[in-house]
Amino acid sequence: MTSSPTLSRALGAFWWLLTTVVVGAFGLMLLVMAIQVIARYALGVAVPWTDEVSRYLFLAEIFLGSVLALRYQEHIRITVVTDLLPAGAQRWAAVAADAISILVLLMIMGGAFNMMERTAGIFASTFDMSFSYLYLMQLVAAGLMALLLVEDLVVRLRGKPPTLPDEPKE
Repeated sequence: MTSSPTLSRALGAFWWLLTTVVVGAFGLMLLVMAIQVIARYALGVAVPWTDEVSRYLFLAEIFLGSVLALRYQEHIRITVVTDLLPAGAQRWAAVAADAISILVLLMIMGGAFNMMERTAGIFASTFDMSFSYLYLMQLVAAGLMALLLVEDLVVRLRGKPPTLPDEPKE
């Protein structure tokens, strides 16, 4: 749905970067958890920061990974009832679902912003990181998901089904 090659390249770079961040967070989480298990059970030493870091990396995967899942229309959804509807009704049910989802995401963004302000001075117990970054990640993810849903909503209102993005080219 991009019109200029420059915008298309910029969006491609953005999606590549987001995918890299999600995969990197997963890889780092595995590494940190391996350190935790090896240190605790093989060496008999507790490494306190590993538990907290793995939790934060897991949250990064969840929030940012949900954006990628939505982009590829792989986000969880229940379609038992809507699959039984005729095509026109399915389209309007999808429009309603998109609109409701956008409203919920806007509420999540408001809550995340509020929590960012409330937790700005509260830091992780084992290293120097404000809790507000966790809520910033939630705010960014909800904003990106809302933008994707707005794009799908516009496409559906024009009478066309949303299309999957092109796979990245090597």
